[in-house]
Amino acid sequence: MTIAPERVTTDQKKGRDLVTPELFETLSAYVEKHQAITRPYAESVIEQTLVWLNACAEYPTVRLGMSESVDPGWHAFILHSQEYTAFCQERFGCYFHHVPPAPGNVMDAETIARTLPALHATGYEVEESFWTGALYPCCPPDPCLAATQEEDVS
Repeated sequence: MTIAPERVTTDQKKGRDLVTPELFETLSAYVEKHQAITRPYAESVIEQTLVWLNACAEYPTVRLGMSESVDPGWHAFILHSQEYTAFCQERFGCYFHHVPPAPGNVMDAETIARTLPALHATGYEVEESFWTGALYPCCPPDPCLAATQEEDVS
């Protein structure tokens, strides 16, 4: 599947606008403390996490790569479970699971090639430097379908 940015805008939206200012502050502070990084870098990690999650919601059947530098932001959000669950319900209509890859498992070239276009297609600001390193699979290709199947098994 090819994803082409449909929205062309000079004023890109900010990932931070996908959550409340209070939650953005909480998540940024958590990443700053637990990753021992500067506040501006932690804020960028959270912004890119939110942009990625939004892209996953907009393209639920497309498997997108997660970067090593952004993954700590997703972990921080998941640990704030009530807020993460509410975000997932609003964006995905279900809980969006994190499925860690096997050690040493990285994304194939096809997945890497579709991740940046999908991020850009959301209309949110993408800091490409966060997406040029190692990418790896952390989520099912259709997370809501996977969540439904998991719930049916129990």
